[in-house]
This record gives sequence, structure tokens and C-alpha cells, in this order.
Amino acid sequence: MEKNDNKALDNDYRDLIPRNGFLFKFIKKDNDFIHTFVEGDFITKSITPTAMVIGKKLSDFLPMKQALIKQRFYETAWNGETVNYEGEVGDIHYVASLNPLMVNGEVTEVIGTAIDITDKKRNENKLLELEKLAVVGELAAGIAHEIRNPLTSIIGFTQIISERVDDASIHEYLGIMMRELDRINSIVNEFMFIAKPDETMKVSTNNINSLIADVNKFMEPQSNLKGIRINFDSQSEEITAVCDQNLMKQVLINLIQNSIEATEENGEEIKISLGQASDEKFFIHITDKGNGITSDRLKRLFEPFYTTKEKGTGLGLMICRRIIELHQGTIEFKSDVGTGTEVTIILPGKVAST
Repeated sequence: MEKNDNKALDNDYRDLIPRNGFLFKFIKKDNDFIHTFVEGDFITKSITPTAMVIGKKLSDFLPMKQALIKQRFYETAWNGETVNYEGEVGDIHYVASLNPLMVNGEVTEVIGTAIDITDKKRNENKLLELEKLAVVGELAAGIAHEIRNPLTSIIGFTQIISERVDDASIHEYLGIMMRELDRINSIVNEFMFIAKPDETMKVSTNNINSLIADVNKFMEPQSNLKGIRINFDSQSEEITAVCDQNLMKQVLINLIQNSIEATEENGEEIKISLGQASDEKFFIHITDKGNGITSDRLKRLFEPFYTTKEKGTGLGLMICRRIIELHQGTIEFKSDVGTGTEVTIILPGKVAST
């Protein structure tokens, strides 16, 4: 009889399951919290099957760090308090509420409800990124303006001195100075792009196959120095797109450069694939077998001034994404430590008519 009562009660609970969320129950047994009921649309979207949760304690299906955090929330609810918290399962974010059920003044079980807030989080993050970008753009404009004028003078005078000096050792030092000044100038150009990206765009119809082939040839000397082969695998049809050729080349050079730096010397290859993603869009995949990127670093790749490189500015990937977004496209990284990284770019474009 009790089993039938529980089934009827569970059916009643199903009516409480929030849309785009899930409902769960747990009890405390032998100092562990055991889940007795889990159901909802959220579960089908997540990577955690119901069978992995029902009858299990937190540490059976969650990483230890997450299990310990949830344990504190569950303990508070078991002591009779309502608890609200945010959590995540993979890429899915949710907000949850724990509500204790009491009989004769004692908690007998806790009912939890959770709602998927992934879209809300995504929008909040986008807004935060836009705010950061605005601040960085304002800062970049000021820095670029203050540096560009004296930098131009220094470069000019260094070139004049180089033309008038015959001493070989001094020429060597002047050469070092010019290379470093060029590096500063490229950073200033990055700042200028961040400050006013739209002003630098010059769009035209381009053959994407040829564009990638040009970049491939440009990067080959650098990859050859490490014994790495760049393999461009293109579909037979030519793909055309309206884009800024120089900016698109800048993106590809930056991404391939990163792959070369991440890949061990000799024998490995970097693969570039081009193909049609849909009737009006095409994809570019850049895949390497390098060191890979940790999940923590992966989340911060597009943050301004975030870098792990000794001479990096932390602006390269942020600018890459900005360029792709200006072309109404997307860029996404997938990576496993020790296995390699795949970058996927999706942009408007189509197979050229013959």
C-alpha cells in the first residue's frame, strides 16, 4: 500500500515540475543525502541520466568540489531552512530552490525545483563583455593616440640614423630597435581596431578557397621551421563571401600561429577544412594536435588582456572574435588537454555559381 501511495505522490509531484526545469527529492540516510525522485525537461538536456541520480548520493554523480558545495546547501535545507542557489551541469546553468517538508516538527524530505537559466546567463555574459569592450575601446583609443605620434617620430629618426651610419655593430642595434618599434606599432594598430573596428573594414566579394591558400603559403615557412605540415582540405566547389580580405587573413594567421606554437616539433600536422555549413553559410575548421587548453583557460580565451604567452598582449583572440562578429559570424573553441584544439568559424557565404 505504501508503495502505491508513493507512486501517487510522485505523480502529484510531476504536476509541479517547472517548464524548462526539473524537480527532485532527497532524504537523509546514514549521514548521506539520497535522491528519491528526479524528473523534468532539464534532465533530458543535461548529460546526467536520471538513473545516475535516483538512489545515489551527491558524490556518486558530481565532481567532489561540486558535491561538497551542494552538501552544504542540502544540510541547510535539512535543518529546516529554504535554500536558493545557482548551479550548472556541463554548459547548462540553473537556479534551484530547496524546500523542506516537515512532519511533527521534523524534516522528512526535501523537495527541490530547478529552472534552466542558460539563455539568461548567456545574455548577461554578452552584456558584460560589451561593457568590458566599451571600456577597453575607450582605453585603447587614448593609449593609441598618445603613443602613435611620438612612435612615428622615433621610427622616422631611427631610419634616418640607419641610413647615415656605417658601423656594422650600430646597424645591428638599430635593426633590433626597428623590430621592437614595429612590434609596438602592431600593438598600437590593435588598439586602434578595438577603439574603432567599423572604420577599418573594407568589404568586397572574396574567394575563400584562395584566401585560405594564401594564408597557408604565408605561414608555411614558420611551420616548416618546426617540422609541422599545414594541410588545407577544401571541398571542390569554390566558396565566396563578402568580407574584408585583410581582416579575415589576420584572423586565420592568428589562429594558425597559435596552433603552430601549441604543437610539438616534427611530424604533426595542422588541418584546415573548408566546407558549406548550410545554404547561406560556410565553415572553417582549424585543428591541431597540440597541448590543448584547460577548461578554465578555455572560458577566458576572449577576455581582453588575458594571455599565457610571455610576449602576448591578450588582445589577439578578442580581436579575432570581434572581426568574425563584424562579419555576422561565430567562432568557437573545443579542446582537450594533451589531445589538441579545434577552432570552428561559421560565416555567411555560399558556393560560387558556375
